[in-house]
Amino acid sequence: MGFSSDIMHDFVTKEIRAIYSSYDGWKMSSQPLGNGYDTVVSIERRNGGHRESVKVLVTLGKSVPFPLPDELTRADPAADGTVTRHEYAVMVPANADVSSVPAGVRIYTMKSFAFKDKELTWVKKPVRKSESAPVKSPA
Repeated sequence: MGFSSDIMHDFVTKEIRAIYSSYDGWKMSSQPLGNGYDTVVSIERRNGGHRESVKVLVTLGKSVPFPLPDELTRADPAADGTVTRHEYAVMVPANADVSSVPAGVRIYTMKSFAFKDKELTWVKKPVRKSESAPVKSPA
């Protein structure tokens, strides 16, 4: 069974991994919601004898869907019977409308994508080459 994603989701995955690092024990899985690029990313880890779970709604739309999907707000039961500390968050492109997000929900802003006017654009890293610091040829 293979895993398929596109380049947009790859950039978003890198941003989520920067927040929830596998070095800290976080394990990530995702499930598409079926409406465009919206995805719910489930992140879990065991920490100090308890299980922590975070679900992140990733949307590339201009605004966050309201109400939030049940897949995001519903806590998954633990198979081993332990109590799970469940949180949820939303990740949106820069300049997106987040007014529909309920109070207390974490909002992460993407660094890779932003809305410029009404268009979703890819935010590229600036080129670090300039005329004042020319590239040296190997001697």
